[in-house]
Amino acid sequence: MQRHLKYVHDLVKGKPVHLRSPKWHKVEKAHLAKEPACQWCGAKVELDANGKPKKPGPKLQVHHIAPFHLAPALELDPANFITLCEEGGYLNCHLFHGHNGDWKSFNDKVREDCEEHAKDPERQILEAVRKQDPKLYEFLVKARIERKKHA
Repeated sequence: MQRHLKYVHDLVKGKPVHLRSPKWHKVEKAHLAKEPACQWCGAKVELDANGKPKKPGPKLQVHHIAPFHLAPALELDPANFITLCEEGGYLNCHLFHGHNGDWKSFNDKVREDCEEHAKDPERQILEAVRKQDPKLYEFLVKARIERKKHA
């Protein structure tokens, strides 16, 4: 019922209308079991048998690399998924790395960016900045995104 209401809401607002597959939650849960940590920062959440977090912590998102509204056929394709976290505020790998800091955008190279970041010897420093000074981290991430646009 709720997905049908969303469909009508999007239709009225003039947004692209695609109903999520009823299989999505099962596929999402399977992906989180296979990839249970944020691929950018490594944040992990232990899940119980029902796929719910055992204790409070960052929220993990199964991010669609090719957005659902642009590529609905890839909604259930595991090759189109990557796990990113949403700790809230400026500590949001999903927003900053999956969407280049703008929810209306998307990063089709997010998996490559995460792999490159994992190899970066300065990763520990950047992650420490992320936790200690989120505004500085936001500035650094936005500067990185701008630098990549002009490279």
